[in-house]
Amino acid sequence: MVVYCIDTSALIAAWQERYPPENFPRVWERFDDLIECGRMVSPIEVLHETSKRSDELHVWLKARSEMFRELEDPIQIEAAKVLASYPRLVGEKKLRTSADPFVIALARVDNLQIVTDEKPTSNLNRPNIPDVCTDMGMTGTMNLLQLIQAEKWVVG
Repeated sequence: MVVYCIDTSALIAAWQERYPPENFPRVWERFDDLIECGRMVSPIEVLHETSKRSDELHVWLKARSEMFRELEDPIQIEAAKVLASYPRLVGEKKLRTSADPFVIALARVDNLQIVTDEKPTSNLNRPNIPDVCTDMGMTGTMNLLQLIQAEKWVVG
């Protein structure tokens, strides 16, 4: 079974733009199912990042603390390697406390599928998560719709 590592951009896009809970409650019930069975995780930095971007989403996520992984040594070591190779991953356009290197590190350490709303820039001088994953030879990233399709959810 695939375990997903979801990043802040995917959560924000789902909550605010694509699948607002008041309009798509079944999507969020399905997310809950994945979280409860340990198939949707994220580094704790994603929870911290959402606190700055969406109060309502942050409250929803805080109630699902089991999905967040602490930054144990292997994750921190891998995140340091990611940042050493791709220092512009955390650039001036992104939040100072960007969770991106930790998302990639957690996915690498635990062999997880990354779910992100970020698009590749095709420029390693200004990379997004998909660029770094491709350059590091990781399995490609997926977006929210691809997750829904992979899980064969019918939410209508």
